[in-house]
Amino acid sequence: MKKMKKVLAVVLSVALLAGMFTCFASAKTHYEYKKYVLLGDSVASGHDDILYLPTEFIRVEGSYSDLVADALGAELIPMACPGFRTIEMRYMLEDDYDYDDAFMFHDTADPDVMKARIPMYRQNIAEADLITLGVGGNDFGTMITWLVADIMEEKGMNPQLVEALRELGNEAGSLGETIDKVVDLANTMKALPALLEAVPAALANGLVTFFTNWNIMIEDIYALNPDATLLVIGMFDNAIKSEEDLVVDEADAAKINIGQMIVDMANTPMKEGAKKYGYTFVDTTGTICVTYHPTAEGHQHIADRILEALPDATFPYTDVTLGTPLYNAVSYFYRNNILSGVSETEFGVNNALTKADLAQALYALAGSPEVTTENPFTDTESDAAVWAAANGYVTGNGTSFSPDAEVSAFTFAMTLFSASSEICPGLLGIIKGLVAAVTTIFEFGLSAGPMTKGNAVIKLYEMAVL
Repeated sequence: MKKMKKVLAVVLSVALLAGMFTCFASAKTHYEYKKYVLLGDSVASGHDDILYLPTEFIRVEGSYSDLVADALGAELIPMACPGFRTIEMRYMLEDDYDYDDAFMFHDTADPDVMKARIPMYRQNIAEADLITLGVGGNDFGTMITWLVADIMEEKGMNPQLVEALRELGNEAGSLGETIDKVVDLANTMKALPALLEAVPAALANGLVTFFTNWNIMIEDIYALNPDATLLVIGMFDNAIKSEEDLVVDEADAAKINIGQMIVDMANTPMKEGAKKYGYTFVDTTGTICVTYHPTAEGHQHIADRILEALPDATFPYTDVTLGTPLYNAVSYFYRNNILSGVSETEFGVNNALTKADLAQALYALAGSPEVTTENPFTDTESDAAVWAAANGYVTGNGTSFSPDAEVSAFTFAMTLFSASSEICPGLLGIIKGLVAAVTTIFEFGLSAGPMTKGNAVIKLYEMAVL
């Protein structure tokens, strides 16, 4: 049985990249947000796995949006609804959305009520200063059981399993746990061959729909309000049930966690969209859940991550534009003292990346470890330079480190790979480093031309944070 689940997990998991990053604590001053609009599904709405109180378009005390609104002193407009997928989002945002879906609103919301809410829904988005969007879990979760049931029914497969799957489809859940339940049902009914035939097609349908809808949905939101600060709340592995589950030793860090892998796959279009559109992706890894939804501690964790990710009103650099992928990267580096600018008002995005810059960034991202190696250089006293040289990431020449020497794009790419395990521990960190190195070479070529400071920071941010 365990082997079968692993086989299914492999069949259902594609191109999965992940990484956990230890956040730096930093104080910050937020901009003034008068109107905060909450968009999303049951997690965003504050659904409780124990009490099951109404949360549809309701402000729920202790939910992450409630906590964020209180912290910012903003008016909260709750427009999240249990069961929402990217399909429902597009329905609310587009007049001419041509959908072909038998599960609209998941039977958790009245279609006529939702249709009547559309004008208000769009108006609130258009007037918002701040928007958080948390949607996607339903695209990958219980939806798969409905699709599997439909496919099996069309092919005349095992009516008993079809009926059981339809009942299972009424339960909320993540993809990983839903797959486990589906496999258990099929195994009990001796219908695994039929399931193996139907599941890949069902999952492919969900994946294609989600990946297709994501950018369109984001463009719909920006069409209504191009000036709002938009934060996309990443999905998380809801198998985390306690603080103990968050403790990962060195051996576990090298293992591939299937649940987290599936989540990272689902987060892929969100992260790519952050680079394309300039919104901020909020990593919610480590959210503690009751069953499928966050505990009070889990909501506080998400709220803290949102507040940490919001733009800093004291951000000083005039050569970095707010609401761009470059801003997200440079702002993170500034807030966490990873890499400073060339002056009090300029980061120097178009300046050549120097060896001192690269050593300092890698050293800070690695957690500023204690340096026990004696400094062999006469032209720098930087712990970062000594550490980077001792580990072979940024090398010197004899007694010279040459801190002001420019770093070529190719050298930078190779350093991303060699230092990846310092930034993102474990096997998946190495994979992320390899991907970062290859994409850097693809984008900037093999020439000896210098890597700019701005481009380097974006690449490091993508690898370490996104």
